[in-house]
Amino acid sequence: MQRKPSVYEVMAAAIARELRDNELWFLGMSTGPQTILMLTRIPIVAMSLAQHTHAPNSWMLVAGWVMNPDVSKAPTSMESEFGTALGEWPSEAFNNSHIMSYVAARHEIDVGFGSAAQVDKHGNCNTVAIGDYHKPKVRLVGPINQPGHFSLFGREIVIIPHEKRNFVDRVDFVSGAGFLDGPGSRERLGLRGGGPSVILTDKAVFGFDEETRLARLKSVHPGISVDEVVANTGYTHDYVPASVPETPLPTKEELGLIREVIDPRGIMLPR
Repeated sequence: MQRKPSVYEVMAAAIARELRDNELWFLGMSTGPQTILMLTRIPIVAMSLAQHTHAPNSWMLVAGWVMNPDVSKAPTSMESEFGTALGEWPSEAFNNSHIMSYVAARHEIDVGFGSAAQVDKHGNCNTVAIGDYHKPKVRLVGPINQPGHFSLFGREIVIIPHEKRNFVDRVDFVSGAGFLDGPGSRERLGLRGGGPSVILTDKAVFGFDEETRLARLKSVHPGISVDEVVANTGYTHDYVPASVPETPLPTKEELGLIREVIDPRGIMLPR
C-alpha cells in the first residue's frame, strides 16, 4: 500500500501541472534548509516529474549551467555554494553560466522559480528590505537575479512558506515586478515577460485574476481549511472565491515516479 502523499509531494505535483511541453525552465540555487527545500528540492522534483509525464521535450536548467540533470543522482548537499558537487552531477550537458544571461535577454526562458520575504496582492516580491529602505527593520539577501526573472522570463512560479508576514497588501521594496499597481502596469514599463503565474505555499495555491491582476485563492492543500489560509494571509482584498477546491493529490503514477524513479534515495523530499 502506498504511503499517504506528503505536503511536499502535493506541492511538487501541483508545480508539475503548471509546466508545459517544449519549454525551458530555469532554477537558481538558495541557502538555508527551509529555503533549499521549498525553492530548490521541490521544484527540481516537479520539473523531473513533468519530464517523466506530459513534458518530455522540455529542458531543466539548474543554477544557470546544469542541463537536464539526473535527479535520482542529485548531490546530497543542495547549498548554493556546491559548485564542485554540481559539476559531478550526471546531466545531459553543462552550459557556460554566462550564456544564461544571453538566453534570458532573448526571452527564451519560459518559466522561472522564485521566492521572497514578502509577496503582495499583485504578485510583487521583496527580497531586499523590510521597512524603510534607508533604515530597514531587516536587511534581506538582496535582489540577486529576481529583477531578471520577473521582467524577462515567460512566467514566474513563486514558492513561499505560508506565514501572514509574507503576504502583504504592498511590499516594502519591489525586487521582483509582479503586476505592480494592477492591469496595464507591466505593459507601461515595457516588461515583456508575463510576470507571476501562481503563488504556491505549504498550505495553498494562489492564481491571479485576469482582469484585476489580484491574487486569488485557487486551492487549499488536503487537511488545510480556508479559514487557516485566511488567518495566515495578510491580504485585505476579497481573494477567496465562493468555492475553493482541494489541491489535487498526486496520482498513483506520479507518486510511484517521485518515490521510485525521481527520488529513490529520499534525499530531495522529506519522508
